[in-house]
Amino acid sequence: MVTKGRHPKNPINDALRALDSDKFEVNETHSGHQWGKVICRECGAAVSIWSTPKVPEDNARGIERFAVRHQHRDTDTQEGDA
Repeated sequence: MVTKGRHPKNPINDALRALDSDKFEVNETHSGHQWGKVICRECGAAVSIWSTPKVPEDNARGIERFAVRHQHRDTDTQEGDA
């Protein structure tokens, strides 16, 4: 049995634990085949987390790519401020 907050597939669980909790929110939804979503706190974009993906490593890499794409720059440190 999988406890609440833990994904049953280890590669996905590892990717979720590696997320910065200040920048991303993980919501468990358990809606159909969807286990949950990772939501960017800055822009509100989301990526789905599947409960039984065919290749868990691919879903884990998708979560990691989402996190890299959503490393928003601070608005205080723009080019003209130097």
